[in-house]
Amino acid sequence: MMRPDMVYQFPIWAVGLSLAIAAVIGTILLELGVRHFVSAAFRRQHNDIAAAIFSIIGVTYAVLLAFVAMLAWDGFNKAKAASYMEAAMIMDVIQAADGLAEPAKAKMLAGVNRYTRAVIAIEWPAQAEGHVARAGDGYLDELQGLAASLRPSSQADTNFHALLLQSLTRLRDARQERLLAAETTIPGIVWFVVIVGGAITIAFSSFLGAPSVRMHLGMCCLLAVSGVLVLVLIIALSNPFRGDFRVSTVPFDYVLSRIGEAP
Repeated sequence: MMRPDMVYQFPIWAVGLSLAIAAVIGTILLELGVRHFVSAAFRRQHNDIAAAIFSIIGVTYAVLLAFVAMLAWDGFNKAKAASYMEAAMIMDVIQAADGLAEPAKAKMLAGVNRYTRAVIAIEWPAQAEGHVARAGDGYLDELQGLAASLRPSSQADTNFHALLLQSLTRLRDARQERLLAAETTIPGIVWFVVIVGGAITIAFSSFLGAPSVRMHLGMCCLLAVSGVLVLVLIIALSNPFRGDFRVSTVPFDYVLSRIGEAP
């Protein structure tokens, strides 16, 4: 069964090319169909009124596309920022753990290592498939329990312990931001309005009368392709962890490299 999210299983250039070809073919068929039932001479008689209405429809649809594109871009940036923030919070936990005495320090670093690897190896592939996995929850709970069980023996240890607990709390908050970004997508009703609005805009352009069939077809096809380009941009950005331009695990890979360098 075909699903809308299957577009992320193909390269974005292939998706864009397929949509552009489909839009051009549909536009040509629509224009030829309109010409068959409504003569160009009759349409030219109403060009002034049709052009005024078309300008309103075009501006309205352009504003809609711009709004949805900005919504997708903002969501993508938030997802990327949440991922980098989570990795930064892991580094804070590592730095706080460096002040602990052994064997607590080794246990904390081992727990952070397991958590980071779970995020990279389990949660990220799940996000790339459109799912949210919470494999890291257990490891994060272990870190929280280990930190809570520590009994500082000096003022310096007390300060490191407080910093560690604070860093773990902030890590959990950053993790929730990343998971929320992975679950948040553009609602289906928005996709429906964008697609139907584009079809209406292209259909209305066919009711404008032009002496040259080729010129009119060319203008309508270019209008359709321009809308498809923005649609492809929205598709690429609407799911930040999917597709060719998804948010990568680079910050978490860096964290793993730092853990490996830890004495």
